[in-house]
Amino acid sequence: MNLKGKIIDLSQEIYTGMPVYPGHAKTVIWEHMSHEESARMIGTGFSYRSSGIMMCDHGPTHIDSVSHLSRDPDAPSVDEIPLEHCITSAICIDVSDVPPQTQFGADKIKAELKRWNLDIRPGDTVLFYTGIYDRYYGKPEYVTHQPGLTRDATEFIIDQGAVNFGVDNTSPDMWLDKTYPCHTVCAERRVTHIENLCNLDKLVGKRFTFIALPLRIRKGTGSPVRAVAILDE
Repeated sequence: MNLKGKIIDLSQEIYTGMPVYPGHAKTVIWEHMSHEESARMIGTGFSYRSSGIMMCDHGPTHIDSVSHLSRDPDAPSVDEIPLEHCITSAICIDVSDVPPQTQFGADKIKAELKRWNLDIRPGDTVLFYTGIYDRYYGKPEYVTHQPGLTRDATEFIIDQGAVNFGVDNTSPDMWLDKTYPCHTVCAERRVTHIENLCNLDKLVGKRFTFIALPLRIRKGTGSPVRAVAILDE
């Protein structure tokens, strides 16, 4: 993999009150220690400032673990995700024409691969530009209007060799389908994915290096990631 090139940040900003998927803990950041407080405590003229952060392990741009989805007590937690699944070659395809709150299948993915002359290779990450972040971020619709992958769409990318995939919205499943077909296949096949990406419009039709490393949270069901794409210059 080539780690030299243009770096594109795919991570959303983390801040108090940021959008999170319904049912997840809200994000709260506060000042824990000010310069004035630490100066009084230390008494030598030196001071520092620090913050406290409380957030869901599925709050900002994050990766799901299999244990988030599977009831199997042996399902891998986030600290057990192979790091080679988080630093991969990757492609991004455009599904932004799929209407909100609908689903797309394997045929749509195949058509987009053909359109951009791309293929899914063993060990790849596949990113889906849905346009939901661009259209709705900061609005109530952001957490409910995403299109979703069908079961056959999810199975197709995994069968082609994808070890990771991601979307620029809160879920790869359509909000209205409470059977969660995409998440269910991920649990069955033990393949993880990333949610709440951004700037995917800059990657459509391209192959690049993708990096999104999770925190080493013991038995975590997910973790925030700093996701980036590295494009060859």
